[in-house]
Amino acid sequence: MRIEELMEMERIVDEVNEWCHCPENVYSRDGRSIVSKVSTAERDLKSAVRQSVEMIGGVRKALSPGDRVLLKPNFNSPDPFPAASDLPFLAAVIELLREEGITDISMGERAGWPWLPTAKVMETLGVQRFAQEMGVNLINFDLGPWMDVVLGEQAKWWKRVAYPSALKEFDKIVYLPCMKHHFLAGFTMSLKLVVGMTHPTEMLYMHADFRFGKTEEPMLPKMIELNLPIAPDLIIVDGRKAFVTDGPSKGELVEPRVILASGDRIAIDVECVKALQAYPRENMLKGPVWEMPIFRRAVELGLGARSEDGYQVVTG
Repeated sequence: MRIEELMEMERIVDEVNEWCHCPENVYSRDGRSIVSKVSTAERDLKSAVRQSVEMIGGVRKALSPGDRVLLKPNFNSPDPFPAASDLPFLAAVIELLREEGITDISMGERAGWPWLPTAKVMETLGVQRFAQEMGVNLINFDLGPWMDVVLGEQAKWWKRVAYPSALKEFDKIVYLPCMKHHFLAGFTMSLKLVVGMTHPTEMLYMHADFRFGKTEEPMLPKMIELNLPIAPDLIIVDGRKAFVTDGPSKGELVEPRVILASGDRIAIDVECVKALQAYPRENMLKGPVWEMPIFRRAVELGLGARSEDGYQVVTG
């Protein structure tokens, strides 16, 4: 979608509320978040996904049979994994949840605005057929309806943000990010996944520094604040392949061959960035991880671990 088309798009909301889905991170031990990192080098994908979740406490620690569960993948663009979520990975997650008795499963997404409409992205990637074959409900967030959520006093850059009203229908939310360098944000994993749950017109304000030269309105702190009313109950990152340059739709491809799981967005993203830093390149991932603008603002907002001592890594 051209920027001119985005600027002409109507922003219509059905209600204003203070909705919030901010569960406690149950995947912790002795006051520290747990992040698992499982190699996929010598095991099949499904067993790696299962082990990654079991190592932090298991599916049932956060999700229960009878829960209405929303999966949030990454269908940002119509490009293949790791630009977009790998369908076999999503199938492994869905099968794992069903084996735990969780059957009310939906999957929702809004593509990145340059690639809108989302239906076209999903068609190219085969998402509709996949959802039918897997028997999960597919929600195209483009279609609304939308609710304006008041972000509260912690937000410096937003008063209200439009999120899909459908979010109110779910008991639990599972984030399923890819692992990617991002040419503007530095990286895109779980903290940035929330962008795909906002109205497309919010991107005009979020990218005002890049698109409209408003350097006094930096994108990164705006983006992080979108996380204030919503947090995942569980995060599973597909890090079998990754981009270490450019991104989010293309870049130099590497193969870390790992699956990570946690309930802490900051902790798991820190570990993902460290994994990408193992492939030194001329990119935006240089320097101390905790000094990166995304993490600094995320820590200020209390979105997860506050330092290296705030989490522990278990490997398999």
